[in-house]
Amino acid sequence: MKRIEDFEQKVQIEYPTVWRYKVIGQDAKKTREAIKSVTDRPTTITFSKQSNRGKYQSFNADIMVHSEEEREKIYHDLKKHEDIKMVL
Repeated sequence: MKRIEDFEQKVQIEYPTVWRYKVIGQDAKKTREAIKSVTDRPTTITFSKQSNRGKYQSFNADIMVHSEEEREKIYHDLKKHEDIKMVL
């Protein structure tokens, strides 16, 4: 049986690493541009899915990060961009 302590351990990530952000937006072109505007480093952006009614599109954004702080900063910068609805 698992104990609550088993779930409290933080995952160890070795840096540098390529981190995948799932980015969701309404306008595919604006979403791609928003991803590119958040970081000045090479980013691989690939289409992932479209919602059933076509209102939202999701993209995978693979970005090389060198630290947890950098990874979190990119996440927060993506999340606060006006053309991005959600980041996972």
